[in-house]
Amino acid sequence: MPEYRQAVYVISVAAELAGCHPQTLRIYERKGLLTPSRTPGGTRRSSEDELERLGLIQVLRADGVNLEGVKRILEMRDEIGRLRHQVARLRRLLGEAEERYQRGAKPRVGFPGPGKHLPDVMRPDLDD
Repeated sequence: MPEYRQAVYVISVAAELAGCHPQTLRIYERKGLLTPSRTPGGTRRSSEDELERLGLIQVLRADGVNLEGVKRILEMRDEIGRLRHQVARLRRLLGEAEERYQRGAKPRVGFPGPGKHLPDVMRPDLDD
């Protein structure tokens, strides 16, 4: 597991590193802005990723964005990350298909086999 994803910081240490009160982290968790890992005993543990996210929350709050706005910004940021990942995957698959075509390989027709479907893209509900 990459270091930045290992949940190692207990709430008091995470709060101290972020320069805020542990209660602030609890509020952010209740609002869905942070999702720290939990030990089997229920203790919150935060990772470097989580601390980075907390830093962004603090910057947005300092710029006057309310918690609901912060939540929406974080959701859009996460969606952009998922879409970038999907675009990179599609580019790789297209490149592989172009290489097969250049080699004169027979084109694949129909749907990919089991487990080879493209991932679904989460789409916003446009009726809101």
